[in-house]
Parts: sequence; C-alpha cells; structure tokens
Amino acid sequence: MHKNIFKMSFVFGLWSIVLCLSLYAASLDEAYKDYLNNDYEEALQKAKSLTQNDEVLYFLGLVYTKIGNYPQAREYLILLTSNYPRSKFYEQGVLKMADTYFLEGDSSKARPFYESIEKKLTASNYLPLAYLRLSQIAAKEGRWEDKKRYINLLKEKYPLSNELLLADTLKKQEDFFTIQVGAFSNSKNAINLKNDLDEKYDVYILEDKNENYVLYKVRVGKFKDRKEAERTWGRLVKQGYPARIFP
Repeated sequence: MHKNIFKMSFVFGLWSIVLCLSLYAASLDEAYKDYLNNDYEEALQKAKSLTQNDEVLYFLGLVYTKIGNYPQAREYLILLTSNYPRSKFYEQGVLKMADTYFLEGDSSKARPFYESIEKKLTASNYLPLAYLRLSQIAAKEGRWEDKKRYINLLKEKYPLSNELLLADTLKKQEDFFTIQVGAFSNSKNAINLKNDLDEKYDVYILEDKNENYVLYKVRVGKFKDRKEAERTWGRLVKQGYPARIFP
C-alpha cells in the first residue's frame, strides 16, 4: 500500500512539473504573440509574471528596446549577460545591449559591445549586424578607413546578408561630414534657403531622387573633421536653422 501511495505521489509530482512547464511555455508564447501584434504593454505584463530565467530576461530587454525605454532594457540585459554567460540568448543579449546605446545615439558606449561580438563570437549569426553598426559608428566618428574595412568584411563574409544593402548605401556616401539645414520637394524653396546662407557658408543642394519624388536637400560644408562640423552646426542652430550633421 505504501508503495502504491509513493508511486501515485511520484506520478502526481511529475505531472505537476510537466503542467507547470507547459503553462510557462504557453505564457511566454502568448507574450511573444502580443509582441508580434505590437501589443507591448500586454507582452510586458505577461513576461513580468514569469520566473526571470534567461529567455524571459532577454524578452523583457527586447520589448523595452522596441518601445524606446533603453535604460530599462539594459537592466534586464545586464541581468541576462551577467548571470547566464552560457545561455543561447547570451549573444543576442550582448547585441541588444549595444543596440540600446546605438539607438540612443551614444556610439562610444555601443562600440565596445559590437567589437566584443566581432572578436569573441567569430562564428556568430549576429556578426553581419555588428559589422554594419561598426561601419556606421566609424563613419560618425570620421574613421573613414575603419568604415571601409568593416564594409569590406561584410561584403566578403556575408555577401547575401540584408545588412550589406544598408552598408552599400553607406559606402556610396563620401568620406566627409556635412550639415543638412533643410529638405524640400520644391526646388525653389531649396534655392531660396541656399541663397540665404550663401554669403556666410559653403552651401550646396543635393538632389535625392526616388522613383516617386525628388527631395532637394540643402547642405552646408564638407568637413573631414567632426569637431569643425560641430562648430559650424552650433552656429547654424543658434541662428534658428534645423541643422543636422551627416553621416
């Protein structure tokens, strides 16, 4: 009789574990469905109700990144990368951590994370994006040779990647900084703005042609040094122009 009771308890215990696991999987599954349906608040609510293992931590970091709450995303991604270094979500966590800084515009903090992917994760599926981001950061910092090197690595190792399409666009950009002060569908507006600036600045109009329209972009200067571009940008902003440095 005792054996039967023990056997029944053991079976009931196993059944309870299986049930809990299935409930967990279904709950996280539902959170992913909400995420894919752009219902981020519901996805967060469901994920936060779960035990914070590696996958849940990654998911929370992913959703907070998606909605633009980068500091909160980093809190979960730090927990993931610190506590689960052997997790299958570790590489994704490092990449997403880099993205939180990159999307905030803080390239100096993003760069070490992308470089760690390049150096340590040589067989990673996330290398194409890391190479693209490193080329974009190099362009922003005026490291033109590094920009070319990362684009060439991407082209050589991942010729069929989606990231290469974006890298090709970056490659076509000339190696200098410039400041955009306006973009117009009407060329007369662009010419008028150019005339307003001509006496004080080196101004030119870039025609950005698309299948359906042409944008006339008014830009100031071609600077090899970013600090020089930033000084000119500062003067333009003080004068009331909506200036932005490219790349």
